[in-house]
Amino acid sequence: MTKNYPKNVNNNHYHLWTDALHARALAHQAINKWDRGTYVHWTITTAWVVLEIACQDALKEPNISYSFKQNLDAAIAKKNLPKLDWGKGIWQKVTKIQELRKTYSHRFISVNNLFPESNLANDTIIVIREAIKNIYIHVGKDSPVWVEDDDDRGWDANNRMMTNLTVIRDGADEDNPNVIKIVYMYKGKEQVSEILPPGIDPTAYVERLIKNVKVPINAIRVYQGDQLVNEHSLRMRGT
Repeated sequence: MTKNYPKNVNNNHYHLWTDALHARALAHQAINKWDRGTYVHWTITTAWVVLEIACQDALKEPNISYSFKQNLDAAIAKKNLPKLDWGKGIWQKVTKIQELRKTYSHRFISVNNLFPESNLANDTIIVIREAIKNIYIHVGKDSPVWVEDDDDRGWDANNRMMTNLTVIRDGADEDNPNVIKIVYMYKGKEQVSEILPPGIDPTAYVERLIKNVKVPINAIRVYQGDQLVNEHSLRMRGT
């Protein structure tokens, strides 16, 4: 599982997945059982919606959500695909997650279920991720790459102090009017990430920054001297 998946949230489906990851992170950071329970419940209900949408997208069938198992089986049969095995493996695990989701959304929750441990949020993310990948494989399609994203710092991502370090590459001179600067926007301010010698293609450096950045930035800019030559807008949780 890659934890360095670029967090450019460029569609609503991925947005929901980051909601689920964020809820899981908060479940681990909660300082009391009340908050922990809330965040575990949020993880399960949101991750379940992500799975429903994935099944609808993979099969191009918009009516799977209601009576999930029945409608998913019908959509698969309609396309003459092999049946899912709900008695074992990943889809048996999905059934257990569905029962939890129904408990939290439609039933009176027992005292034992009010305060679940945070590992239940972990297990939910693992199962839903595997099921999303499985349903796309089942219909012969590639699963969305964002499902590999497994990283969210919860409250920490927005509250920690950030130390900005600028990397000056060999051959670069800050005073050269043609020097290449890669900067990112963080909390409304530009932070210089790297300074490159004139004539260097900055593409690989920009891509690496997008992949590895751990704070919520909303843009990466490339300057030649003081002139803006390129800008990449990003949607990241926390911006």
